Amino acid sequence: MSDPVTMHGTVIVRRKFAANADRIFRAWSDPKLLAKWHTPGDASWTVKTMDHDFRVGGRRYMSFGPPNDEQYFEDCRYEDITPDRRICYAMTIARGDTRITTSMVTVEIRPTSAGSEIVVTDQIAILDGGDTAKDRERGWGETLDRLPAVLQGA
Repeated sequence: MSDPVTMHGTVIVRRKFAANADRIFRAWSDPKLLAKWHTPGDASWTVKTMDHDFRVGGRRYMSFGPPNDEQYFEDCRYEDITPDRRICYAMTIARGDTRITTSMVTVEIRPTSAGSEIVVTDQIAILDGGDTAKDRERGWGETLDRLPAVLQGA
C-alpha cells in the first residue's frame, strides 16, 4: 500500500452576469434551478440532487457525471449564507466510493454596474492524486458558463 499524498491549492474563478444578485442567489438556493446548471463536463453529463437543505448547517448531496460511466458525488455542508452576497460550504467530492477532494468553497456575489460578478474561491485538498487544481478550475468554469441560460428564466 502506498503512502497517502495530499496536495493543496486555491482555485479562483470569476464570471460577470447581466443579472441582479437576487436572481443569482436564487439559482444557487433553489434545488430545481441548481440542477439545471451546477455540473461540470459537457452537455451529456447528468446531475441528480438527492438532498438540498439550503440553510447554515444544511446539506447538499448530488451525483453527476457522464452517462454510463462511474459517477461523482458532491457532499456539501453549508457553513455560512448571507442572502444575495455570500455562500460558504465545506465540500467533499468522491468518484464512486473513493474520496478525491475536500475543500472550502466561498461564493461571493458582487454588484456591478451591468449586473453582478460571481467570485468562486475553492480552497482544495487533493487526495491521492484524484484530481488537480487545473481540472477543478476547468470544472468551475464549465459550471458557471451554464448559469446565464438559467438566469434568463430565474
